[in-house]
Amino acid sequence: MITPSLTIIIASWNGWSRLRTCLASIYGGRLPAAIGVLVVDNASQDGTQQKISLEFPQVRLHQNAANLGHTAAINQGFALADSEYIFVLDDDTELGPDCIAKLMEFMETHREVGLVGPRTFNTDGSVQESARNFPGILSGLFGRQSFLTRVFPHNRFASRYLARGFLDATAPFQCAQIGGAAMFLRRSVLATVGPWDKRYAGYWVDTDWCQTMRQKGEKIYCVPAARLAHHESNARGKRKDARRVWIFHHGAYQYYSKWHTWGWWDPRSIVAGGLLSMRAGGQIVVNRLRSIEPRDVPMRLHREPIKPQLRGNER
Repeated sequence: MITPSLTIIIASWNGWSRLRTCLASIYGGRLPAAIGVLVVDNASQDGTQQKISLEFPQVRLHQNAANLGHTAAINQGFALADSEYIFVLDDDTELGPDCIAKLMEFMETHREVGLVGPRTFNTDGSVQESARNFPGILSGLFGRQSFLTRVFPHNRFASRYLARGFLDATAPFQCAQIGGAAMFLRRSVLATVGPWDKRYAGYWVDTDWCQTMRQKGEKIYCVPAARLAHHESNARGKRKDARRVWIFHHGAYQYYSKWHTWGWWDPRSIVAGGLLSMRAGGQIVVNRLRSIEPRDVPMRLHREPIKPQLRGNER
């Protein structure tokens, strides 16, 4: 059996329709000679396991007996991968035809880089600002999906955090972090920084991991020529269930307490916990009042190229 040069790790849970689109885009693109796809399934009840076997028999499936969560599933994938490179993907991503090849080419010619990500787009074709700087104290008010950023799209806090100076970049550029929906790394990096922090349920674990990489001296880049659509279920304008909202804000609290305070007993951590709890409560109420969410029309990166069209509030 040939050892793959690249292992693509995808965690899944009751998302066959999304996963099917993702897998089709992978196998429909330009691939390195030796590639392996590993799906770590968290006890899906929608027939994901059987459907993978029927439609994508070349996929390696690791089946969990229970839902262990996204972070644990990705860490299982890290432990099972034996290739030189690893590509972590969310199941709601869709790759452009040259995405993997472009990332591989960049890593092969830039041996000093440990982690790289593609240019990521939203379903509507706008740039998803996933290659950005680390959050600051005001990022909760001026984040990617925040109300104030929509009202004041050109504010300096959001522009700095979201690295909007690179939105039109065509050449690879260094950034502080990339989103966990698409992370292409050298397996050797795991020996330096370790797996994802299991204390995170999912949200913010990617930012935390990139902080660890910075502490260890690993370089992180974005390659705009590699393109990927992320049809995220947590997109702005979509109704979000209370559990998802709470996990997001709890992850933000964990990240802030870990990197910017002395611990949970630090007054700054206590204040942050209170503010984030109030913000989460407000969002839960708003989401209960929200009308039926809009229907997405997925882009098809592997069928025709897209042109990024930045809305006024995203520049």
